[in-house]
Amino acid sequence: MFGSSGSRVLNVINISYLQSRSKRVWVRKPLGSPMAKSKIFRITPKPVFPEDEKAEIKRLFDNYKSSMKSIRQYFFEQSLKQAESGEVAQMKHRLEDQEHERLMEENRLENEKTAMLREERLKIQAEKTQQNVLASLIKKEGEAKQHEIQIEDFLTKQMSTPFIQPENIEKAIEDALANPTNFNFALDLDGYVYRGKETTIDAIPEEKRERLNSN
Repeated sequence: MFGSSGSRVLNVINISYLQSRSKRVWVRKPLGSPMAKSKIFRITPKPVFPEDEKAEIKRLFDNYKSSMKSIRQYFFEQSLKQAESGEVAQMKHRLEDQEHERLMEENRLENEKTAMLREERLKIQAEKTQQNVLASLIKKEGEAKQHEIQIEDFLTKQMSTPFIQPENIEKAIEDALANPTNFNFALDLDGYVYRGKETTIDAIPEEKRERLNSN
């Protein structure tokens, strides 16, 4: 197709390098050319890096990712700011204001409802407290009256007990000397009382024995 001149040009391109002014100029291998036969079965060894170099490469790569992430976030925020200045942003702000007003009205109604329920609850609680206080006062008043009655009964009993008057003290002494009282007594298993320090069981007939009242 190209003739002799074309084949000559291809031969010049296919050479590994060209010589220009006594210098070797490397010519890249054409894209459609296959792998060289001398490299078909060649396995390139994987490069081995020291641990400290791996750590340094990882650190640099992490810093690169963090920086790129920050840059992308910055441009994203800038684009949002620019978008907010447009008509869509204004419409968005109007919708947000309307939603805010609706929520505020809903919150006001809910607060009023809660306040009414709270007032009713406090009113019922106050009535219960008042009833409890009144019942407690009535109970304490009844206990106080009962205590006063007990005190009056005790005073009546005390007043009915005969006391020795100053003008009758000599007579009381004579009566006490004439009728001595012995407070010594003994009890048996059947509940009979034997008064006197020197009293014996056989000295008192069974029908005349004194027995304690079980009540």
